Amino acid sequence: MMNYQEEKDQLNEKIMRTEELLAAAIPNSSQLKQLKELKEDIEADHYTVMVVGEFKHGKSTFVNALLGQDVMPRGVTPTTATINVVRHGETHLVQVMKTDGSEESYDSLDILHEYTASQNFDADNVKLINLEVNSPLLENRVVLIDTPGVNDLSEQRTEVTHQFLPRADVVIFMCSLTSPIKKSEEKFIKERLMKSGRDRIIYAANFMDRIDEDEQEELVEFVERRLELITEERVDALFPISAKEALDGRLQNDSELTKYSGIVELEQEIKRRIDSGSRGQEKINHFYIRLMEINEVIQQEIATAELLARQTEEDLENQLQAVKEWFRKLSDQEMQLQNYLYDREAEINFMVGKSVHHFGDRLINDMDTRIQMFQGADVKNLVKVQLPTAIRSQITQWLDQNEDAIQQLLLKLEKEVSQGLARSFNQSIRLQGQRMDSFTHLSTIPIFQAKSGNANVKAGLVLGGAGALVAIVGAPILLPLIGMAGLPLVSQTFAEYQLNKIKPELTRNVRQKLTSMINDLEAQLKMYINQSINQISASSIEEFNRLLNSYEAILQKETLQHKSKARNLSEQNKKQIALKLWIETQEGGKELYEQLG
Repeated sequence: MMNYQEEKDQLNEKIMRTEELLAAAIPNSSQLKQLKELKEDIEADHYTVMVVGEFKHGKSTFVNALLGQDVMPRGVTPTTATINVVRHGETHLVQVMKTDGSEESYDSLDILHEYTASQNFDADNVKLINLEVNSPLLENRVVLIDTPGVNDLSEQRTEVTHQFLPRADVVIFMCSLTSPIKKSEEKFIKERLMKSGRDRIIYAANFMDRIDEDEQEELVEFVERRLELITEERVDALFPISAKEALDGRLQNDSELTKYSGIVELEQEIKRRIDSGSRGQEKINHFYIRLMEINEVIQQEIATAELLARQTEEDLENQLQAVKEWFRKLSDQEMQLQNYLYDREAEINFMVGKSVHHFGDRLINDMDTRIQMFQGADVKNLVKVQLPTAIRSQITQWLDQNEDAIQQLLLKLEKEVSQGLARSFNQSIRLQGQRMDSFTHLSTIPIFQAKSGNANVKAGLVLGGAGALVAIVGAPILLPLIGMAGLPLVSQTFAEYQLNKIKPELTRNVRQKLTSMINDLEAQLKMYINQSINQISASSIEEFNRLLNSYEAILQKETLQHKSKARNLSEQNKKQIALKLWIETQEGGKELYEQLG
């Protein structure tokens, strides 16, 4: 059985052979660019190893041990406060990517000390930090993602749980041998980690160096049983380690200490997961689906050439003129499409807005109830911790539940746009008053019948893919939660009789914040929908025009053959047949495409 890299190499060979035959048979094919982009995407593909865990589990020390050097700040006080994406580089480079789109670059890792939880900086202003480090782990296109350390994993940033976690090839969950797995960790494992794919998860139980040797086996078994109760399955990937000894061993070049730390076995498991894990197979399947979509269009281009070869020279000339007329009036076509999209965008916004405000009413009522039912004197904890946690959870849950519906509306629109472009082309033919009794209608031309449409849109690349909505929309609208700590009366402590008096004012203030937040949520969703529709419009026009360019090239070739009377099997026809036979041999990939697509 081939591993991930071998499957990629085999797929690349198929793409290169297809590209070679296509360039020879149909030099202006619409799919040459698609093949080039697919090849580039496979080349740029990388393996992602992600580390998650709560504060004080030695995560930064563990990440440094994996890298074989001190990169992340560590110690009693510092903890990672940003998402750090570490790639291979010959020299050190740090790029701080801000949420406002700006970035700052540094050539020293020392700057990372300014972005720990112990420093006075606003983590919400930093989207992520890109690092380049010369480390053996990162060779062969491995990317390591270090996530923020939090006291409660439910407080983890939405980018981590919705953008990075679902795309990770391997997820290392850091826990401790010296303390039991907390309720918050259990919740994260059940609600987030397990959804990312069970065979991607590796559990690293740290602090083996703090336990007596005669107790190690018993404690490891205890953690293992606890994880099995949580996951409801056998746990084979629990690795007891000492992150401290692993890092010391690497820094001191002490192979015995490194091996004793347990990290070597864990690294071997990482490599095994990369080579044979489900995430790798998913990516291979995705690449194959894209190739099969390209092959489908190529087959239709060949069928189009065969169809046009049977037509009269007059028909071919008429169709050539129709294509030229389309391109001449392209700006008018785009204007008509834009007007159509304005109406569809308004319809989608209305449906989404109605759902948002219905959710907002429920959220406000729930927070009202929580405030009224609150008993105790610590109002600050209620407003700074309890309410924001509940609000964040419910907003994220709503986005999770509604993302697919919004994506389906956009995908339906993309299909309508593709069909509308074909209809518009047919109408432009009719307006020219050409002979419709002998003229080939666009709907019968094979090149425009490929089911694949815009492969990028169908693959979710244009719309951002699963989790994109939460990652893009979720973070900005949660920012007002920070301001809740500044509400009046929050810093004070009240007796029960006083608390009942201030609850109405507290309720009004929270309602104002939530109303603003819901309005921001609707605005962010409208912006997302607008950007997605603009992308759909641009990519659909580009795809349709590519098909028309290919169609025009085939028409020109057939017209020339008519004029030269070269209707016999020319050299170009032989190349076309060779391409057709090659595409037909890839039946295995076609079966996968039909199953998964």
